[in-house]
Amino acid sequence: MASPLHRLLTATVGVLGHPASLLAVVGGGFIWRAVEPESFDLHAIATLVAIAMTLVIQRGQNRDTAALQAKLDELIHATGGARDEVAGLDEQDVDDIDEIRHAGHTA
Repeated sequence: MASPLHRLLTATVGVLGHPASLLAVVGGGFIWRAVEPESFDLHAIATLVAIAMTLVIQRGQNRDTAALQAKLDELIHATGGARDEVAGLDEQDVDDIDEIRHAGHTA
């Protein structure tokens, strides 16, 4: 069973990978510029660009990981003799994954 921290971190990654998070950063930049124009300098712009690029990369990582997991799950289900319980390991906690791996080596 996943711990509350694990669930929180997983949800956070999902939220940060959503396109709306990029819009929030851009919107925050406009608000920052309107509220405190004297502090909105080149460093602020560089910070916002770095955050935006991080979110874009996270979005790509989420998409690639989801596609890879779907492909692997399909291969596991299609392969005779494969343990079906490993198909959903990406949803498990690290300790649970280690237990399943260990059980597979002893079986």
